[in-house]
Amino acid sequence: TDMDLARQVQIRLLPQRTPSIAGIELEAQSRPASHVGGDFYDFVTSNEQILTLMLGDVSGKGMPAALLMAMLRTVVRGKAQEMTTPAAERLLGNTNEYLHHDFSEVDMFATLFVGQYDWRNHRLYYANDGHAPVIYRPVQGPARLLEADAPPLGLLPINLAAQYTLDFQPGDLLIITSDGFSEAED
Repeated sequence: TDMDLARQVQIRLLPQRTPSIAGIELEAQSRPASHVGGDFYDFVTSNEQILTLMLGDVSGKGMPAALLMAMLRTVVRGKAQEMTTPAAERLLGNTNEYLHHDFSEVDMFATLFVGQYDWRNHRLYYANDGHAPVIYRPVQGPARLLEADAPPLGLLPINLAAQYTLDFQPGDLLIITSDGFSEAED
């Protein structure tokens, strides 16, 4: 019963629907391998111009990963809501600074991709702490991986992620998955 309740809480922490933004089509889905786990995604609209999207994966499985996932989601969501300009690397840095001690205490870490889309200027700002795969396919060109340039959150007391920018045009595609995507057997 407790695991079923924990599963229901975790599912409710995920967005129940994607934000509606003119010119953008968002899709998201989560299917935990067990009752609860460490994967999460979220969308935050912090002002009338910026959509923050994130996908994270806490190391481990089960209840320990789910507890840290809830902490991580709460911190990064709160910090994203405070932002008025896109600064994905600062968002990851502030989150790591806030949670590094807690992750170190339990010998865990989390990968996290954060993108901040400025829909008026059609620009995506992103930073990546150890998360893969992230695939970007521009409408006019081949797909490419947006590789992580920093270790996962919680490993170091400082964050090493840099911010990158993409001009995101109609028809461009961004795919962010967790390791469950590549580990799926069916």
